[in-house]
Amino acid sequence: MRFGTEMSKRSGCFCHPSSKAEFQEDLIVVGRESPDFIAEIKLLPTEAGGRKIALPRGEWRTVLGIDGEHWSAILRFEEAPAPGATFEANVWLLMGDIALPMFEAGKMFEVWEGGTKAWGRVKRVTARSA
Repeated sequence: MRFGTEMSKRSGCFCHPSSKAEFQEDLIVVGRESPDFIAEIKLLPTEAGGRKIALPRGEWRTVLGIDGEHWSAILRFEEAPAPGATFEANVWLLMGDIALPMFEAGKMFEVWEGGTKAWGRVKRVTARSA
């Protein structure tokens, strides 16, 4: 489902942008051009409850679960990973000032989209929100 940028600003929900300009606008909403951290993401295979199709090329707006809490995020990556694939992603958290301390290097998290669709591991924190 696609909401316009105005809707995403009001609701705090990230949805797929239709253009590079809209993506840059969303980063202004987040307040940071640099990602909060780099993660290794392992998509579950379809038969294990994963997605039925590959991710859209370059971006996934989703929810990350860690320590019993869930946080809206944008993941940016190369290509269009298929179910079962492992890839590296730059991660922006919607509320990085609150959530980022939970995402320490080495920590595992779930990637949620109507259920767990992937597992991730923080490889390197790249930003500390003030």
